[in-house]
Amino acid sequence: MTEERPLPEQVLVGRQRELTALWSRFEQTTAGRLHVTLVAGEPGIGKTRLLHEVAGRAEQVGGLVLRGGASEAEGMPPYLPFLEALGGYIRTAPLEQLRPQVDPIAPILATILPELPRHLGELTSSYPLPPEQARLRLYEAVGLFLSTIAVSRPLLLLLDDLHWADTATLDLLCHVAQHQAVSRLCILGAYRSDELASRPALERSILNLTRNRQLITLTLQPLHEADVAELITRLLGVPPDYLLSQRLWKESEGNPFFLEELLRRADHDSEPRERQSLPTRKPARQYQQPHAPALRPSASRGA
Repeated sequence: MTEERPLPEQVLVGRQRELTALWSRFEQTTAGRLHVTLVAGEPGIGKTRLLHEVAGRAEQVGGLVLRGGASEAEGMPPYLPFLEALGGYIRTAPLEQLRPQVDPIAPILATILPELPRHLGELTSSYPLPPEQARLRLYEAVGLFLSTIAVSRPLLLLLDDLHWADTATLDLLCHVAQHQAVSRLCILGAYRSDELASRPALERSILNLTRNRQLITLTLQPLHEADVAELITRLLGVPPDYLLSQRLWKESEGNPFFLEELLRRADHDSEPRERQSLPTRKPARQYQQPHAPALRPSASRGA
């Protein structure tokens, strides 16, 4: 038996239109106008890969990328995507750069970002306020911190898996978008479209951002047959047999993740052109959704 070869990671195929649209949003941000774009789609359709592709391009042109994501695990703290993104920045930013960026809001930020006092030393305690006022001060401080970071270079903030985001995270997202509208900040998030109906906080946030004319939702559709053939070629290094390619397209239903899983489970004893034995599986999509335009204002989702 021949040794199984690992498939290349992060292969993006058939998303040029979406990639162009997202890159245009980032370029508009560099002129000093905040934009929020959410990428929606079924599990495995390629949302995270698309986000990573945009992030790589932003870094190549000198932009700063901060990454965070929500989690379905129990016991996760509020604001988790922002904690991951800003915590990572605090841990890597030079002290002489970080200190003026957080002064004088460091004591407020330190209530959710313990990395700050570890890097800056002991901070003065913020004046105790009622919970509602304290939350507002925190939102203002986070927004100011992000806009200050974006002064020297355009900032791309990636917020993945927002279908798992807590209400506090989504409220903070809306507050930053509304009150830092002239910053060089591009917020790019992703969520599973099949979970929107069961996530009222996310649905409400999408409506609020749409009402402020700050949001565009990009819905990823399954790959076309030709895109699946190209993806197979890039993953295996050789063009697939037409009948095998067509079968993989039908089996995966154009879902990149399921396609790769089918390839991994295929008969690795044979040459790629000769592989005919494929595992069977349940349909990739356990729900039906109408095919929508690739790029559309998210207001249509709340209709």
